[in-house]
Amino acid sequence: MDVPCGLGGYTCPPNRRKLKEMIMKRLQALTALTVGLLQAQQVLAYVQPVAVTASVPITAQVMPAMAGLQATLAEILTTETQIGTAIVQASDKQVAVISEAARAQREADIFGRQTERLERAREQYSVADSICSESASGVAATVGKVSRAQTAVLASGAGVGSAVVQKTIASEPVASRQGGYRSAAMHAQYCTQSESAQYGGTDLCPQVSSLPGGDIEMRSLIDGAGAVGKAPDLTFNQDQVDAGMAYMKNSARHDGGRAPGKGDIQSATGREYQGLMTQYKAIQSAATQPQLDIIAASQANPATQEALQEALQNPSAAEYFASTGSQQAQRTGVMSEREFEAFEVGRRYANTAYETDLQALSGDNLMRELVRVQSLGNWLQLGLKNDQRQANIIAGQQLALAADAKYVPQLQELGAKMSSGVTAHEN
Repeated sequence: MDVPCGLGGYTCPPNRRKLKEMIMKRLQALTALTVGLLQAQQVLAYVQPVAVTASVPITAQVMPAMAGLQATLAEILTTETQIGTAIVQASDKQVAVISEAARAQREADIFGRQTERLERAREQYSVADSICSESASGVAATVGKVSRAQTAVLASGAGVGSAVVQKTIASEPVASRQGGYRSAAMHAQYCTQSESAQYGGTDLCPQVSSLPGGDIEMRSLIDGAGAVGKAPDLTFNQDQVDAGMAYMKNSARHDGGRAPGKGDIQSATGREYQGLMTQYKAIQSAATQPQLDIIAASQANPATQEALQEALQNPSAAEYFASTGSQQAQRTGVMSEREFEAFEVGRRYANTAYETDLQALSGDNLMRELVRVQSLGNWLQLGLKNDQRQANIIAGQQLALAADAKYVPQLQELGAKMSSGVTAHEN
């Protein structure tokens, strides 16, 4: 039995040792050759896919850790998804709120501009429902015509309620003495307290009158006859009209001489008398005209009724009328020309409620009101101009009377000398 060299302390013979060394060298050379071949073939080799079917470390350690990591990542993803969804929803809500606010602001701006345009249009083009009550200027001319016509009626004695006053005014002139009797009889209706103490109970002063001194006091023309201390009346009742006419008769239409009869007028003296009486009546007419005008302007004027009804639709005008209107106007709803003018002026100046109305006006409405006020002032100034013309006429007549007093006696004296043939020689 052959025992391998080196085993059991057996020492190989030298030949076998050399053989063994040769074999080892050849094995080493073969191994080196194999490695060299493998290295040489590596350049031409290609990747060969392999499938690893199992791995204990991977299965036992890595995979469980990966599973836990995947679960954690899944939870993180879910949480982030929910947070993102909430953020998106909140953003949507904010966008919706902002959009709604912007839309509401646009609508408000549009509505504001529309309202502003409508208000401008209303101010420029609308006519107030109270346009007729804001001014009674439309009837001013008619009121004036009615008043002027009434002046002529009063001058003839018509329109007077008292029979005594009417007879005194309407009858033809009488002698001065008889005219005094008539004035005394007429004054019996206007007996004063002091006169009653002197001769009360007689036919010339039966009792103290409710219109004391109505035929002798100028206030009968200005404020209306009545008890002492009464409030002024710009619209007279019939008794106040009669008192004003009685004052006119006593102050300006005197009886300078009787009217000539048919037989008297045929003579030369009668004709001269009638001529002087005609001239005297012309002067009397001028003297009585201002008084007749103011009495006629103080009578209730039917033309003012509709205008007053319209004006009282305005609260400020109604308030002013209630506090300042005459008893006659408040009772009948008709005022005189004087009160009509005073009402139109006073309700715009002496009326605090009008100031409130004025503050509420703007645009064209305010401009119209300014034009109305200016037009009212122009109308009143026209009345003043007419009154001044009348005053100038009367002043001219007064100048003529003064000239008569100075020159007529001299002319009569010289005329008598001329008729008698007397000649005056120049020095």
